[in-house]
This record gives sequence, structure tokens and C-alpha cells, in this order.
Amino acid sequence: MVGRPAGWARVATEEYTKRINGFVPCELVVIREGKSMEVDMSEKGKGMCKICLDPLGQARSTQDWRTEWEQWERAGRTKIAWMIGGADGHSEGFRTSCDVVRSLGPQTLSHDLALVVLLEQIYRLESWRAGHPYHRV
Repeated sequence: MVGRPAGWARVATEEYTKRINGFVPCELVVIREGKSMEVDMSEKGKGMCKICLDPLGQARSTQDWRTEWEQWERAGRTKIAWMIGGADGHSEGFRTSCDVVRSLGPQTLSHDLALVVLLEQIYRLESWRAGHPYHRV
């Protein structure tokens, strides 16, 4: 993620990261905004399935995410790096360099809120996959 979450978003980020770590390893890596941020993001995501979170991406249901993640898992792609860009979003070149481009929906969200929504969805998905009652279909 470009930029560090603050206030309520930091608290929510810490809580969801802790919850996710109960199922799978999860780490938030913060990149400084600037000219090299996309290079830095690519470097940090090296060897992982890189998912660019961008308004131009395709929105998916939680069920579709689960199906997609399980396909990646079967293919041996078990490390995922979600890329949340800076205030100006991602460049076309960066989006193209990622494995997948996804959106949280058509609305515009602040970076902090997008991060919290993303983490909640990851927690929902992993708890569902583990048979935990948090997610109810």
C-alpha cells in the first residue's frame, strides 16, 4: 500500500491483520509515495501473484474471489500481493505488469477505507474457507 493508514483505519487494519494471521500469514507493506513507488511495489511483490487494486479493475463477488483463490492455490500460487496505489492510482504500465486487476466496486473509496474493506474481505474469505461461521452464504 502507498501511505500508512491512520487513526481508525490503523486500528481496523491491525485488527483484521491479526484475524487473518489466525488463518494465513498476512503482512502490510507500506511504500512511500513518489516516483519509484510502482517499482518498489513490484519489487516487494516479486514471486507473488500480484493483484492491482484499481477502479479500472473488475469487481468480483466474495464467492468469485473464493473460486479464483482456490484455482490459484491448486496451481501453486499461494502468495498474493495486493497493490493499493497512491492518490493518482496506478499507471497503465503497472496495471499491465500485474497478474490481475481488481476493483472493490464502482464507487471511489479513500485509500484507508479501501484497505479496511479489502482486509475484511480477505478475513471473510479465509474464515469461510476454514469453516468458521463469520461468513454465511
